[in-house]
Amino acid sequence: MEFASVPPTGPGTPTPPPGPAPVPIQPPWAGPGARKLGRYRLGPMLGKGGMGEVFEAWDSLLDRSVALKCLTVPHAEAVQRFLREARLQARVTHPNVCRIYDADASGAVPFIAMQLVQGPNLLQAAPELTVDQAVEILHAVALAVNAAHRLNLVHRDVKPSNILLEPDGMGGWNTLVADFGLAKDLGQGEPSHTQVPMGTPEYMAPEQRGGDPEAMGPAVDVYALGVTLRVVAGLAKDAERNGRTGTGAALAWVRDYPGASTLRALPHRLRLIAARCLEERPLDRYLSAGELAEDLRRYLDREPLLVQRGFRLRKVRRALRRHPALAAALAVCLVLGSGFALGIRYLVARSRRRATLSQRFALDARDLENRMRIERLIPAHDLRPARAQMLGRLERMRRDLAALGPDAQGPGGLALGRGYAAVGDLDRALGILEAVWDGGYATPEVAYALCRVHTGCCLRLADDTWGGGAGAAQDAARAAHLRAARICFAQAGGASWEPRALGVGALLVQEGAFADGLDQARRVFQEAPWRYEAKVQEARALVGMARECADRKEFRAALSLVREAELAAQAAQAIGQSDDACCLAELEARLLRLELQPAPLPAVLAAWAGAEGLVDRALAIDPDNPLAQRAKVYVVLGRAAALVGARQDPEAQLRRAERYLAPWVASSALAPAAALSRCRIRYLWAKYRMERGAPPGRELDWALEDREGGIWTLEALVLRARWLARWRRDPGPWLQAFWARQGAGLPAADQARLEALRIQARQLSRLPR
Repeated sequence: MEFASVPPTGPGTPTPPPGPAPVPIQPPWAGPGARKLGRYRLGPMLGKGGMGEVFEAWDSLLDRSVALKCLTVPHAEAVQRFLREARLQARVTHPNVCRIYDADASGAVPFIAMQLVQGPNLLQAAPELTVDQAVEILHAVALAVNAAHRLNLVHRDVKPSNILLEPDGMGGWNTLVADFGLAKDLGQGEPSHTQVPMGTPEYMAPEQRGGDPEAMGPAVDVYALGVTLRVVAGLAKDAERNGRTGTGAALAWVRDYPGASTLRALPHRLRLIAARCLEERPLDRYLSAGELAEDLRRYLDREPLLVQRGFRLRKVRRALRRHPALAAALAVCLVLGSGFALGIRYLVARSRRRATLSQRFALDARDLENRMRIERLIPAHDLRPARAQMLGRLERMRRDLAALGPDAQGPGGLALGRGYAAVGDLDRALGILEAVWDGGYATPEVAYALCRVHTGCCLRLADDTWGGGAGAAQDAARAAHLRAARICFAQAGGASWEPRALGVGALLVQEGAFADGLDQARRVFQEAPWRYEAKVQEARALVGMARECADRKEFRAALSLVREAELAAQAAQAIGQSDDACCLAELEARLLRLELQPAPLPAVLAAWAGAEGLVDRALAIDPDNPLAQRAKVYVVLGRAAALVGARQDPEAQLRRAERYLAPWVASSALAPAAALSRCRIRYLWAKYRMERGAPPGRELDWALEDREGGIWTLEALVLRARWLARWRRDPGPWLQAFWARQGAGLPAADQARLEALRIQARQLSRLPR
């Protein structure tokens, strides 16, 4: 049954009035003598079909006019379908879908009360519309149908007579889609005979005519919308070409079927849209009514259409389907080249996707680095909360990366590696970047990131410059990182996301080219004064140059360079207030000054106190930094050694050092340093007792038994030999043990101390026994 709206009045098709007509409170026919159906008083009939009638009615309870659709064939199956129509239409809440107010099947005449539309249907109004007006109306219809599709409903009877129009009071039309009597709920089974075609034949898609319920989907409504577009736009086009006619004259020669107009009568862009809707195969049509609505909007806004993308390819596919022999011949001709073309296309697409992902992840990495940099620029504070937040963000990036496919692993891994390096987790950064490189994403940016991480690992292992380091194993690991950093730097070419001189200078300083590294650092700071890292690098280069001067016995030049290094580190601290690397750079310079400049005990103790203050500042910024923790024990033991040298009691300092060492046992990064420091504590206890004329005690025996004591075990061996020589006893066995163990892999920084021990050992061996 077709839905009928209030018929137009007057001699011709109505034009939209300037404003909505006032609705009377109660129509004159709704008096006490009117025919009643429930609470509704029936008025004039608006339309009639094979199974029902539609009346204008008055709702006596809510005082409003409604359209009342009554079922005139109330058998059980018809009543079930009738109520099903009401339920399905009521599910769609959209401004362009006719609203359902009420439904009742309890009486003798089942009925549905719905919104009363005061205007013509689209077929009646089409001759008075312009093509753009018709397209605007169908744009609203497509949006309404798409809303139904999103609720798993297929209308199956979209046509102009089921599209109702009502003046909107502004010279346009309100559009309403009605009559869901044939709608199908895709989430439920078909309630009627499934092999019987249902719908208006002229508007039915090919699969709909076959009656196959499995083929029914949103594509059938897209097809019907295309037919409706062809009919309505064709009527509007014919009316524009032949002059405006009244509704009665137009309906006298136009019937409600698609043949009333051909595609050739429509504008070219509109023909493309209609042709896409009318494709024979559902997959060749618009993917949804929403996509059709988008193209209709683009038509109205004079924008490029979605349907124009791939139009020529679709034409070729249709031609090949019509001529299978030609298709087979073309397939034979193209089979050899298709694989190559597809391969090239895949590589190009993959390259573009990688470029897009690289840009996206590079921005993520830059944002992480900038956030950590901002944290280090503000006044000194604990960085652990900010680092924890950044690590959580990196973990989320890692999870997102796993869902983006293999193409994202390279650029995403580079961003993760840079992010972990920015928060100081060099081990994890190195593992991720090496996996990215080995996985085939060997780009210059990855090489540069690996160079920076390897350089950072070299710096982390460089604490053996303080003396008493971990030995040859640490030197070998540092040398391996240094070789890898140089190789990666060569592979990086010109790639860099920071001043390239900063990376060059850091590598040169770690390689021992201190003067060249100093030049690079000063160039960076001159061009970018906010780069306090350049000042840290300058301080490290100056300390390295000072050590070279000290090795050449040029102590005055060495002290001058140390003072410059302290000033550079202090300038870095003034900018990077929350970067512990600035404090540790100044600490390194102060420790070297303590070695080079003899001073009275009070001045020495004050210098060690100042050094400890720098360490405490670094620990306040990052309490978990192993380098700062080791520096803390080193300066405490340095103060204890100064007290021992002055024959003053070092017990307080040694007890402090033991307390700091206690948690190190559980840390893999600190356990080797703990063994060295513990051996030094025992050695200092024994030396203090000997300086006071007392026996060295058990501490010296423990130091001698320690196989991981490094230089301090050798110191203990010479100390035992000195004690025996003092009491005219043979120190030979202990000196032999010293000569046997002296080459047991000491770091380069301990070579000067070792040479001094050798001189003492030779002197002891020449003493008369």
